[in-house]
Amino acid sequence: MATFLLPINVVIIRCLIVLSLSLAMLSIAKAADEHDAQPIVDVTLATGKHYSPFVDASLPDGGWSVSIVKGVLEEMSLSYSLTILPWERALKWTREDKLFATFPYVYSERRAKTLLYSNPINFVPVHMYVAKHADFSDIESLTNKRLCFPYDYALSTLEKEVVDKLSMTVNRVKDSTGCIRHVHKGWSDAGLINGHINADKLSLDNNLIKIFPKQIVAVPLSLVINKSRENAQAWMDQFNNALTIINNNGERALIDQQYYLLLNQH
Repeated sequence: MATFLLPINVVIIRCLIVLSLSLAMLSIAKAADEHDAQPIVDVTLATGKHYSPFVDASLPDGGWSVSIVKGVLEEMSLSYSLTILPWERALKWTREDKLFATFPYVYSERRAKTLLYSNPINFVPVHMYVAKHADFSDIESLTNKRLCFPYDYALSTLEKEVVDKLSMTVNRVKDSTGCIRHVHKGWSDAGLINGHINADKLSLDNNLIKIFPKQIVAVPLSLVINKSRENAQAWMDQFNNALTIINNNGERALIDQQYYLLLNQH
């Protein structure tokens, strides 16, 4: 019986084909395993930055509001991912359903046309400030004066009521630091500031401002979602219910206590 031997180059080619097929199958299996291992994310979230103590990378969880929202989502048994974006982009992407939700934001009628607001996560104690060398003695002395307010922030309904009552003119500048310098130079007469901020510890030269001790309003901060998203109201109802639960079971009190202690240290 005759024996036929294949040419060596044919054997090598067949071996390479078998090896390639084996490697391809291994790659497919590995990719499938990696896909299966990816955590399932129920909610994609975004927040901004530089809004201490509510959003602040130097604080636990990244800020007071972040701690509370995480607590609510865990109460809802939802997994989540959180990214940092410019404030306006986070709103835009939420409206476009590229994100599920973003926070924390003050209420405005314009935003409420397209967004659903949660019950308050935090409240901002709002105070008014003037230049340290100014003669203004109280809030009432600022009637018919000029208020500086950053472009990136929306004047809340409560703040607008105060501004309207005092018949103030609003000047817009880039950011909060710009407003402080604007007021110091006399281009505006006053500004609004988060009462958790100590004027003596602002990173500006010569302590440029003085803050009136009287709180003018407490502005609520909320999580927002796209109003036109399917079952948006039902989901927000569940979020608000979970928020009420952590408010009542002591979890929220522990979060708040942690931040009050941190604020008293700064």
